[in-house]
Amino acid sequence: MESQYNIEEWASDTTFGRRVFNYNFRMAGRELKGWEMAKVVPMREERTITDTVYLWQRNDARDRDTVRLEVAELHDWRAAQKHLLQMLQNSMHPNIPRGRGGSSSAGDVEFVARDPHSDVPAAIRFTRGNVAVSVDSVGQVNTDVSDIAEVVDRALTELPSKLAFLRGRSKQQAPKTIVIRTKQGVALVKNLRKFGDAWLKVIVPDGEVRRKDDVLTYLSPAAGTKAIKIFSINTGG
Repeated sequence: MESQYNIEEWASDTTFGRRVFNYNFRMAGRELKGWEMAKVVPMREERTITDTVYLWQRNDARDRDTVRLEVAELHDWRAAQKHLLQMLQNSMHPNIPRGRGGSSSAGDVEFVARDPHSDVPAAIRFTRGNVAVSVDSVGQVNTDVSDIAEVVDRALTELPSKLAFLRGRSKQQAPKTIVIRTKQGVALVKNLRKFGDAWLKVIVPDGEVRRKDDVLTYLSPAAGTKAIKIFSINTGG
């Protein structure tokens, strides 16, 4: 059976995701109000690629409401979308449809599997920049996971100052502006490992961000002075 998934179409739909990059993203347990992070399981941990599963349980209904959240961090938005394609092809939910869009949708590309009886969105797959995410209700009842997907998406995209669970935990890094004179690309960060365990969030005004080894490169379509947002975030404590 031919797959309905069209990765070329996803690329044409991706705008902001080309301009945002997350390095060392992790959940600390403060992100979801009313939920407790019960387990963290590294599924893949290489020098430049990670894949982590988080198991969350609702505080007042642990057995009934359980959510499995998988976050894969890759080299760039294209690699993330290829990973999303693998997630969809290997899913227990065949041919998951695209999300309906609107203010509650998550990611650059989103797919939503709904409970056939209640129409509850019980499984969501999406990408945001270089990160691919899957959120699944795995408890005794099918839980609406759209709010959880939205929280993760906001964590990946918004300025740390706008997120209550990150306030006071971030510091803006240099450069704050950069002059582009060539389309060959400019190294924003020459050695990602110098940030240690910190989570790094990068947002550029145009073009795209790519990682190769430990170098983070910004490719802009036009010359000029560009405003750059690079934040290091401490999630511990």
